[in-house]
Amino acid sequence: MAFLKSLFGSTSTEQDFSGAKKRREAFLANATTDAESDAVNAAAGLMLDRKYVECIAAYAAVAEQYPERRGEAESQIGAAHYFLGDLHKAIEFYVLARTHGADESMMDDNLWEACEALVKKGEKAAAQRYLELCPTGSSVKKAQKALS
Repeated sequence: MAFLKSLFGSTSTEQDFSGAKKRREAFLANATTDAESDAVNAAAGLMLDRKYVECIAAYAAVAEQYPERRGEAESQIGAAHYFLGDLHKAIEFYVLARTHGADESMMDDNLWEACEALVKKGEKAAAQRYLELCPTGSSVKKAQKALS
């Protein structure tokens, strides 16, 4: 998953969440923060603690209170929905995140991951959805193959 890979360098969930929590704690122990970074760090901590519903609420508050971070927050809300298994909602938030300035390449990866997971569940239409959302995306060939 691009989300895990971007944070931890791989996609092994259990090991990566544990390692990321340790790195986060070490970083925060020496970091000077303000209200904005405290809010983002708290939301990120909820993600790492796998408190996805609370994480969604925290990132929604970040998006509302700090509009310049809206794309980042929506991307993380999408990731939380992905982990909850609500893949359609994840896609919705990845699209919003991209619209509001989140990294195009990461959103392309995340969109394909969510669409691919739906394809694996028998929802072939998700591959077409990816092609509509990312006509020049990095996974166009995979989506086309899924449709054939």
